[in-house]
Amino acid sequence: MAAESLILFAKPPLAGRVKTRLAQSLGREGAARLYACFLRDAAETALALSEARPGAGLVCEWALEQGDSLDEFPLTDWLPGPCLHRAQTGADLGARMAAALGRCLAFGRRAVLIGTDFPDLPHEVLSDAFKKLESGDEPRITLGPAADGGYYLIGMNRFLPEIFTGISWSTSGVLSRTVEKARARGAGTALLPEWRDVDDADDLEALKGRLSKNASRARHTQACLR
Repeated sequence: MAAESLILFAKPPLAGRVKTRLAQSLGREGAARLYACFLRDAAETALALSEARPGAGLVCEWALEQGDSLDEFPLTDWLPGPCLHRAQTGADLGARMAAALGRCLAFGRRAVLIGTDFPDLPHEVLSDAFKKLESGDEPRITLGPAADGGYYLIGMNRFLPEIFTGISWSTSGVLSRTVEKARARGAGTALLPEWRDVDDADDLEALKGRLSKNASRARHTQACLR
């Protein structure tokens, strides 16, 4: 395991299983095609990070449904590049994130976990997340605030599974509660720039507005939207 690991949380880009709110306007197939482009952009962002921080390893943990097997999916087509593919484990989102970070931190010094609903997130934000975990010997946590009150990124230099318990997931208090629990454990916390994920039609319009100002970012998503 690399000293640093970037963990991507992803879903198989299958119609009816991803971006269900966007499917109301794009259709199930259209929403799945768009999410497949999110994955390819995530792979390019990870590659840019590995070039900026040589030696950083990439892990993708997939959310599977009962009866699914990673062997049946074209994972390297969906997420190209040198990546270790694993299935997520855990009863809820917090347990799944804790398990993923715990696996990497058991062998490495720093791990950052991020979702795949932010196709235009610059790799510099990820690099900064790792840098914020470098200083000092105390436990440190870095968080990327999402516009809905949650977070799009969490990084650790020491495994603290307690901060994933007692959280009401998918609510506006996720970030503030996580910061509170981290500080109670004596962990230094650092925040990254706020970003907005893409879950519904309003989020998609906001993404289009951001991309209109930066033609070089999220090229697969931009091509899909055109």
